[in-house]
Amino acid sequence: MPLTNTQVIDVLKTTFVPGLKKQLLSVGMLREVKVLVGRVEVSVTIPKISEENVKKLKEVLTKRIKDLGADQVEIHIDFKKEQQIKYPIAIGSGKGGVGKSTVSANLAIGLANLGYSVGILDADVHGPNIPIMFGVNDRPYLNEDKQIIPIEKYGVKIMSLGFLLEDQSTPVIWRGPLVTKAIEQLYNDVAWGKLDYLLIDLPPGTGDAALTVTQSLPLKFGIVVTTPQKVAVADASKSLRMFKEMKIPVLGVIENMSYFICPHCGAKSEIFGHGGGEQMSMENGAPFLGKVPLEMKVREGGDKGVPAAAMEEETETKKVFLQIAKKVAELSSEK
Repeated sequence: MPLTNTQVIDVLKTTFVPGLKKQLLSVGMLREVKVLVGRVEVSVTIPKISEENVKKLKEVLTKRIKDLGADQVEIHIDFKKEQQIKYPIAIGSGKGGVGKSTVSANLAIGLANLGYSVGILDADVHGPNIPIMFGVNDRPYLNEDKQIIPIEKYGVKIMSLGFLLEDQSTPVIWRGPLVTKAIEQLYNDVAWGKLDYLLIDLPPGTGDAALTVTQSLPLKFGIVVTTPQKVAVADASKSLRMFKEMKIPVLGVIENMSYFICPHCGAKSEIFGHGGGEQMSMENGAPFLGKVPLEMKVREGGDKGVPAAAMEEETETKKVFLQIAKKVAELSSEK
């Protein structure tokens, strides 16, 4: 019985890449399979590995394909183009509802306003809200190298699973392996270009989805977002410990919704308590990056796709995010 393409592809699917400990087609891309009389040619593109591991991979594939009946096997391996991202930073929280995506969007714009080249990757696969916050409805497209071109707005390159859904209200019910594949593609297969910062908006909590992102992306730092109240701080502390357990240095803690500014009289009210974020940063030896207020105009702007940091009006929230962006830039360059 003659050898088929399907048999060869099954071999590729079930072969692990030495050094990466992941299956070939989960991290690489199949470019071509040719099955001729007694001869098989395979071309794949994978993340960069050592010459020794390339040799091992070719030997394993050659043996397995010959075991199927091929007389000659030729394996061509190219490396994926590595992303030129100086500081990939994950932004996490121990729970939902603390404004993590809002902080991610505004911090990205704040860094862009300082003159840095910035991207934002919406890795919250179960609730991709970044397109809404940036007021973007366009869909990305592929360039001639079959890379995804990110959407750009307010000086920030944006990529989100939300761009790829038919309807952003569609629930995304995925388990670990699918989440891993989606996140790796959103990172590796996007033409980010040369970036100073890529902010990665993590799924809330410290479960499989968040762990998947921290394990599968080459993160330099983590930032934790909390509100002042004790319950939020307790959950956010778990996110901070997750970063430490994954050997990801924590750049700092941001306290969101620190106080409410009355739109009529300008009075400040600490409706969610006081000092929780600062206390958490002190207890865990992490820098405190700043307190972000609640303002009606900011909420209205966010609903319209105009984050606080992108507003023309000089709100207190805009000033705070610029200060936080400066701290992030200073701390990241020091480490």
